[in-house]
Amino acid sequence: MTKQDNMGTTEFIIINDWTEEVSVYLTLDQGEDYISNINKMPFIKNVIHPLQGYFTLAPSKFIAYTPPKGEVLSGNIAFNSPPLSCPTDDFPMGINLAEFTLNSYTSNPKGWETVDISNVSGANSYMKFLLTDGDKWNAGPNHPDVIKFKNGPLGENIGNIGVYPYACDICTASVAPPYCDRKPLGAPAIPIPQTKPICNIQRASSDAGGTVSLFYLGPIMNEMT
Repeated sequence: MTKQDNMGTTEFIIINDWTEEVSVYLTLDQGEDYISNINKMPFIKNVIHPLQGYFTLAPSKFIAYTPPKGEVLSGNIAFNSPPLSCPTDDFPMGINLAEFTLNSYTSNPKGWETVDISNVSGANSYMKFLLTDGDKWNAGPNHPDVIKFKNGPLGENIGNIGVYPYACDICTASVAPPYCDRKPLGAPAIPIPQTKPICNIQRASSDAGGTVSLFYLGPIMNEMT
């Protein structure tokens, strides 16, 4: 029996913890042994292209999904819009992403499962990850047992583990973020990176199992208009 036969499989749950329904956009990554066809995701009701689709989640409702053993679930979730590199008139604060790579042992036995919240291109949603019932996740040696984390508005995430600040594409620096004609509303004039590499929440891919829950906590209100 191989090590993979004895491993658990990480369950992914998306929960609407807000008072109104929300559109949930899933974009899949591509890679060896990755789930790379949106039609394989049973909860997707509207297909945009082969790697992207969305569904509507009512208040206090959730969906749960456990990938087939040996298949990697990797991609991102955005709320009320597909991912955007730059702000638009409809989304002047831009869009933030919940990013994840789960059950990656088959693809990379020496790799990692990872989760994070990216405010690199803006932030329209409050999100929270809750990590339960499995082996420990960490954000480096100073944060060896991460159970939950969430994002704040743009400019209010320094020290928040698991969160990439605005325009900080490598967590502790802004190297090659998306170029935009305008900044998202509320963005700092100059990107302020994390002081330590705490943006990725991770564990060894061989430790798969338990549950990763993503909560939608509501919109970040635009107080500048």
